[in-house]
Amino acid sequence: VLPEQDHTIKKLLFIFWEIVPKRDAAGKLLTEMILVCDAYRKDLIHPNEFIRGSTLRFLCKVREPELLEPLMPSIRACLENKYSYVRRNAVLALYTIYRNFEFLVPDAPELIQNYLEGEQDPSCKRNAFIMLIHTDQQRALTFLQSCIDEIGTFGDILQLVIVELIYKVCQAKPTERAKFIRTVYNLLGSNSASVRYEAAGTLVTLSSTPTAVKAAAKCYVELIVHESDNNVKLVVLDKLTKLQQDHRHDLALQQELSMDVLRILASTDIEVRRKTLDFLMSLISLRNVKDVVSLLKKEVIKTYSNTDKDQNTKTYQQLLVKALHYK
Repeated sequence: VLPEQDHTIKKLLFIFWEIVPKRDAAGKLLTEMILVCDAYRKDLIHPNEFIRGSTLRFLCKVREPELLEPLMPSIRACLENKYSYVRRNAVLALYTIYRNFEFLVPDAPELIQNYLEGEQDPSCKRNAFIMLIHTDQQRALTFLQSCIDEIGTFGDILQLVIVELIYKVCQAKPTERAKFIRTVYNLLGSNSASVRYEAAGTLVTLSSTPTAVKAAAKCYVELIVHESDNNVKLVVLDKLTKLQQDHRHDLALQQELSMDVLRILASTDIEVRRKTLDFLMSLISLRNVKDVVSLLKKEVIKTYSNTDKDQNTKTYQQLLVKALHYK
């Protein structure tokens, strides 16, 4: 069955070889596994990218170094394959083998760093960068610093990993924060909502200056306003609330937030509106009370002019009236 080329049978074979006992009662590798190892090697140089990639994924689960050792040259060669599916699985295989059996590929971090410099595919770069973060953080930082001005052009999957690295480095070495603040600022303008969310959270851990806090708060508000998923809106609203509580003595922030938060009331979800009004009440001060009341009155008028008086609209009216009588 081993030479079979059918993809479904290949998948079943990988499952079989993963669970079948590979050692005898004395703990020695079964002699039959030599033939199996040769079949792995042939699959690693197979012209079909699916078979190569699937074999590499399977090798991540192999825990017998005697089987892996003869395959190392073929696994390394897969880093240069023309198909990104093969290359990104080759990175995962090398990462797993290095983590479990470092002696089989002692130069893996250096190999992956060199590979990163020439790789263009976002998913391949992401896998390689994750490996460096967990195996040789200094090499990951070296790569990051070499392309720090190009981060805005990277795909979101790589940008997310970069934000993760910056957060970890700055938590461990606070003196490094100044190097990366501009990078995180720039990522607030990413096309990906996930990247902007993570960047905003990282920014306020790097800096507590009013400018940084306002930038993060504005980013959270924009995410809430433009995100269609109401559950996401509620999660980000919780983040915004915590940010405001941590900086409650910043009156300028309270003033600016109170006006921005009112935009969230355009949401049609009653829970989002309820939480927004509760948050808004915590921002009320003598400086902004007139503006807030004026806008809330407009919201009340808008609901009464709405011909579609469903239960949510009535509940929203009650919440607005309650907010207007807030003491």
